[in-house]
Amino acid sequence: MSTHHVVFTASVPDWVLERAEAEDALQARSWILSQGWYERRRIGWKATRTLDPERGSSLVRHQVVLDLDCPPSAKPIHAELAFTVKVSVRRGEDPCDKARRVLDLPGRTIVQRHVPRREGAIAYPSFSAVRGPSVIGPLQPEWPIGRMLTAYSSHLGSYGQGGVGLSGWQCNGGSWIVLPLKGSDGWIWLTRETLAPAPDFRSLRIDIDQRILGAHPDQIGDFPPWEHRYAGRHQIADLPDFAAEKAAITRFETAGSGFALEAANGLTRWRFAMGDDLPRPPWAGSGEPRLLVEGESVADAFLLAHDCYLEV
Repeated sequence: MSTHHVVFTASVPDWVLERAEAEDALQARSWILSQGWYERRRIGWKATRTLDPERGSSLVRHQVVLDLDCPPSAKPIHAELAFTVKVSVRRGEDPCDKARRVLDLPGRTIVQRHVPRREGAIAYPSFSAVRGPSVIGPLQPEWPIGRMLTAYSSHLGSYGQGGVGLSGWQCNGGSWIVLPLKGSDGWIWLTRETLAPAPDFRSLRIDIDQRILGAHPDQIGDFPPWEHRYAGRHQIADLPDFAAEKAAITRFETAGSGFALEAANGLTRWRFAMGDDLPRPPWAGSGEPRLLVEGESVADAFLLAHDCYLEV
């Protein structure tokens, strides 16, 4: 494992500077920094990296600094932003690609191949067919925005002898957003971002914890998880009580290969994400890659349910 410092630099876009012109110096810097962070996916960044001689850095915990370089005037006509993030990578992993994943920046396009669809009686689709009175219907993409995230579970769905590992997000203490993806905790990453602005608003520190939701005990070394529940094994259980977090959903985007659901409360944000750019542990036992079946779409699979008691 090696550790690298990756730096992303960009000029502050005009649409950010124009809004800052109406503010005094401190408010202008605060606005530029906040927009540099919250709108970072809209900004074109250039990356450079250097090898860090330090050892013992975490694969999942990251300290990020966003620096602002601008004149002290109330109406800056030019400003520069710079992200600095330290990432630890394993052999063969590109530090800049990992840094983009940590920061949720657009990166190189990765298209995962899909498993060929099987014909006949023996078929192994990635998604479960959910039925029963709990199901309301397909989820409308705009429905979650603005609602409170009050619970999450990756152990939904019963076939009579146990769960099939579907994911569900409860909103406002009532209805559930359901992704009927079997063994979903090995597909989905959860990122917690906590911000700490400097008093003079010339920098912003962001603590980032980015982990796979769950992994088989044999895979924990490569994929440290938020939780796992295997008999006879030490249980990792770091997932928060989202009812206590009081975070509102601010972003919900879906695609054929994945999704992003983000919720925020003040300076803390939580992001659930699945996509081709996020590595996945292989299937335990067979060691086969964790891939969707040809023709399957995550965007088409989301549904809304009255509760989390799902029949599959």
